[in-house]
Amino acid sequence: MIKPYLKLKIHHDQLTWFLAILLNEREIFQLLRHTNPVANTDKLDSSSKQELLGRLTNAFYRQSDIDEIVVQHLSQKAEDAISRVGYMVVDEIHTFFKSPGPLIESGEFGEVVWALLADTREDVHSHGIHLLTAAYETHKDSPEVDTQPFSDHLSTPQVPSPEIQEIQTKYTDDLDGAQKEIDGQTGEIEHLKSALVDLQAEYTAIEKKNKQLEQHCQFLLEENEAFKIKEDLYQESKEQIVFLKQENESLHEKTTQYAETNNSLMKLETEHQQLLAKYGDITAQLDELAQIKTAKESFMVELKLVEEAVYKEFQALEQLKTDLQNHFDVIEKSHETSRNALNQIRQTVDYFDESDLESTNQEKQTGTQPRVGVFVDVQNMFYAAKDRFERRVDYIKLLDLIVGPRQLVAAYVYIVQIPEIKQGNFISLLEHNGYTIRSKDLRLRGDGSAKGDWDVGIAVDVVSMLGVLDVVILASGDGDFCPLAELIKQQHKRIEVVAFEHNTSMDLQAMADQFFPIGEELLM
Repeated sequence: MIKPYLKLKIHHDQLTWFLAILLNEREIFQLLRHTNPVANTDKLDSSSKQELLGRLTNAFYRQSDIDEIVVQHLSQKAEDAISRVGYMVVDEIHTFFKSPGPLIESGEFGEVVWALLADTREDVHSHGIHLLTAAYETHKDSPEVDTQPFSDHLSTPQVPSPEIQEIQTKYTDDLDGAQKEIDGQTGEIEHLKSALVDLQAEYTAIEKKNKQLEQHCQFLLEENEAFKIKEDLYQESKEQIVFLKQENESLHEKTTQYAETNNSLMKLETEHQQLLAKYGDITAQLDELAQIKTAKESFMVELKLVEEAVYKEFQALEQLKTDLQNHFDVIEKSHETSRNALNQIRQTVDYFDESDLESTNQEKQTGTQPRVGVFVDVQNMFYAAKDRFERRVDYIKLLDLIVGPRQLVAAYVYIVQIPEIKQGNFISLLEHNGYTIRSKDLRLRGDGSAKGDWDVGIAVDVVSMLGVLDVVILASGDGDFCPLAELIKQQHKRIEVVAFEHNTSMDLQAMADQFFPIGEELLM
């Protein structure tokens, strides 16, 4: 995250100014030597710090090797600041490093800003860029970077502290001895001078680190006080939680007791209501019993009189009962046959009473009999006859009876072919006696159920033939044909229904102009 931020968010002059704060001349010189070992040392020595910084910045933006070395060196130099920032949250960072002024005054600006840029948190990166930009805009015109040649700086260091002076004296004596012993070894002297500059830089870094540690220590002390306050609050909360837990347990016990009492009261209320209902029933029964008792006394008087009369008639009734029982079976058997025949006769008479005049008028006007179409739902007729009579319909007699003297235009029978049942002979018999066969196979659904009906097919055939028919005879009791019957009547055609009375829809019977109930005379 560091390199992209430096290259994308910080421009060339801004980075040069920032490196001038972070790096001394020796470090800049060493970094340039590391990145270009064959560089002309004399040329670098004669360059000013500003020129060296310009070369280092240009190399940072253009070369892929120096940026890694610069980032690693700066991270090592700001190691303490990086560690310090890493322990701080974002709010603390914004509080302690609010503006660049105090950091520049304390000499911590370079290390702290680099620590912010090196942090992995996005908000911390942005704050580091903000501090760097603000400081640059404020101090970019200040003489932060010396432009003297690098070799001059090595020979005229700043006045060091007593400790550094002691070290400097030591190394100066060594240099003098070395000069006396080895004449002409200028490189060794330059090396010792460089070491002296490094020691000065280290001492300055130690002072900066000391100030940073003092600030961090102060921050930790303040944070410790805050933790103590939080701990006191935690203890108070803990004691309050214990109290609330005890209170909660007490309330829970009371709630349990209340629930049990409430359940008992509800049971008692239910029992009370049941007792009140029983009391009302018993009171009504007692009133009814009193009325029954009064009526019983009156009835007992009458009963004695009746018993005398009944006893006298008992023997005669027993004899009559025996005689009636003997004839009852014969009457019952003949009654069923008579009722069926009577229904058939009544329907036939009603039909001829209603249609004779109409047929006569039609014959006078057209000179022909009414045109009749017969449509037989074999599946409906088969199951109706089987369920009630365990017999089959005689379709030959049925056709002769319902057509009569009228003109038969077409007679269709609608059959559902079942694989387990062979119907070849039955179909041949119907074809031989004037029927046209319509058949389809039984269809099996995915769930295992079966479907096979001709409701739609029958309706389509009837509607398609209405133009050449005067009378439509439907042999089916299925109520789904009610809309078809209504359509036939709207076309001013006659609709007659032939079916078993027990298996025929009442709506279909009411809709038909004539209903012929099938009796035993049409069964075989």
